Amino acid sequence: MRGLLVLLGAGGLTALALWSAASLLPACGASGRIAGTWSNWCPVNKRQALEGRLAALTASNSDLERVILQRERELALLQCEPEVPPVTPPASSVPEPPPQIDSEAWDDRRIDLLDGCWELESRFVTTNRQTGEESRYSEWTMCFDASGLGHEEMRADNGNSCSGPVEGRFDDAGNLVIEEPGNLPCSDGGFIYRLRSTCRLQDDGTASCVVRQPELGGSTTVDFRRSTRGK
Repeated sequence: MRGLLVLLGAGGLTALALWSAASLLPACGASGRIAGTWSNWCPVNKRQALEGRLAALTASNSDLERVILQRERELALLQCEPEVPPVTPPASSVPEPPPQIDSEAWDDRRIDLLDGCWELESRFVTTNRQTGEESRYSEWTMCFDASGLGHEEMRADNGNSCSGPVEGRFDDAGNLVIEEPGNLPCSDGGFIYRLRSTCRLQDDGTASCVVRQPELGGSTTVDFRRSTRGK
């Protein structure tokens, strides 16, 4: 009987121990689980481990952010200026200065100095006698051969153009006279009354010309110079 009591007592102690452990398992959420270690039974320990790892990663991320901020500040202090090599325009894009009129040939009254093209250095304005409309000619080019025979073309800002023959010569006073044989026909169906220009050589290598219309009277002054264009 005593032996049985002892066995019952040992069995009771064992049962009591198992009951105590089982009563703890539901508190850890481990009811119905079989785990190799006690720490795996209890999710509280897993949560603490994950929280520790998250804290470590957060600290590492903060360190990286501080490094990035420091590098950005260092870059902001740098002042970089690009090195741009000087650009030299090609020789063909540099405008060639217009040639000056040969003063010696002018003084010698050599008509072959006209050989080549001449162009207007100022504006020439005409007025329509019927409508009163003005035409401003910003282009007036005359091209001659060595004998003084040539052709002229005038172009107005409104698109009208006039062209025809022209001739040059020196008068007894040493002035260069450029004259049209008749009225100058224009693209709009009109014409410019015959022009006669008396020119004097200026110190800057241009010719200052008093332009008259013999049939109408009146005059104006324009400047011409040698052109870089061909005939």
